[in-house]
Amino acid sequence: MNRRHFLTSLAAGAAVGLPGGPGAAAQELGSPGAWRDLRGQFQLPPNLFYFNTAGLGASPRAVTDRVKAMMDREEEAPAPGHSEEDWLRIRGKCAALLGPSCRASEIALVSCATEGINTVLNGLPLGRGDEVVTSTHEHPALVIPLLHKMQTAGIVIRTFEPDLKSATGTLARLEAQVTPRTRLIFVSHVTCTTGQIYPVAAIGRLARERRLWFALDGAQSLAQFPIDIAATGAHFYTASAHKFLMAPKRTGILYVRQDHLETLVPTVVGAYSDQETSFVDRLLKLQPTAQRYEYATQNDAQVYGIEAAADFVAALGLAHVWEHNRSLANICLEGLRPIPGVELLAPPDAASRSAMVTFRLVGRDNREVANMITRRRHRVRSVTEGGLDAVRASFHVCNTEEQVRELVHAVEDIADGE
Repeated sequence: MNRRHFLTSLAAGAAVGLPGGPGAAAQELGSPGAWRDLRGQFQLPPNLFYFNTAGLGASPRAVTDRVKAMMDREEEAPAPGHSEEDWLRIRGKCAALLGPSCRASEIALVSCATEGINTVLNGLPLGRGDEVVTSTHEHPALVIPLLHKMQTAGIVIRTFEPDLKSATGTLARLEAQVTPRTRLIFVSHVTCTTGQIYPVAAIGRLARERRLWFALDGAQSLAQFPIDIAATGAHFYTASAHKFLMAPKRTGILYVRQDHLETLVPTVVGAYSDQETSFVDRLLKLQPTAQRYEYATQNDAQVYGIEAAADFVAALGLAHVWEHNRSLANICLEGLRPIPGVELLAPPDAASRSAMVTFRLVGRDNREVANMITRRRHRVRSVTEGGLDAVRASFHVCNTEEQVRELVHAVEDIADGE
């Protein structure tokens, strides 16, 4: 399969499958210019360099075309309900993103990470005085539900400051917050602030030793790099699919480990949550799978868009995508490092770094710095979570080395006062 055939196949729609399979597709990306050509699969204007996938992913045409086609199909013959066979297949493709041990029965299709987080916090038997340990670098998607649970149920929130220089230090700081009243550890897999990858396997072992529930906000990890959810020891994992997976906006997944389905009580139920219902007999049996957390009429086209996104990533090869994205982050780091006034906030340890680079210009209002960069058609994000005043750039398959070097030049010009 040549590169033109590969790219044409992607544009035609991931749902039909790609000739040669994911291995052949990944091999194609080793050819010169393949990543530059791949950018043509996105609707981004040629003069816009998009460095905010960690905020909101740009969907490739394979995804948007599938969504549009399925919307048209539904409007041609409107019908309630959805295909259980299709939904099971799509859950399976999402499960594959969490490693070989993850099963479709452990996946629920939700609207976003925020919904999944609320399902976990409100579905666990947490009451007054029960403690939840988290970090100071969490996204509002976790912070706000935690504060709401504190106000309504009386839980106690205990926080630790992540150690950017040491995964061992981060684990020690987390462990120091665990007390006999702690019931749950809930942290990001990758922080939205500095792109730090937490030592989740070590945290999972700690949770198991202390008999604690362990939940991960995977908004920044799903489809950014290969995941083995079993190795993390997490009981729950939730993520928005509209970031690195590049699925339609307002889509996501919730993973509930099979042995904790009865522990996590659904907080919202409806049609499709049930396996058997008889109102006359006052009977309700929930689904024996994570489908119990799904309910009511779905936007079918969006769900098929998740499948197209999963196929797109599988065709590229997630390991190949991760290699590409990390190389872009390293180019950015090395380019920013010698610029006077630039302070890098990305972890120095490569094993703790993601494809997200956070930095700031010392002595400057970095919200304005982010705005200045964006006005130059380099879309970045201001970071204020965790008390930071910084700028974040996140890299993905819609980016190239040339674009990253242009970003570095823009920062250099701003640092020089131009």
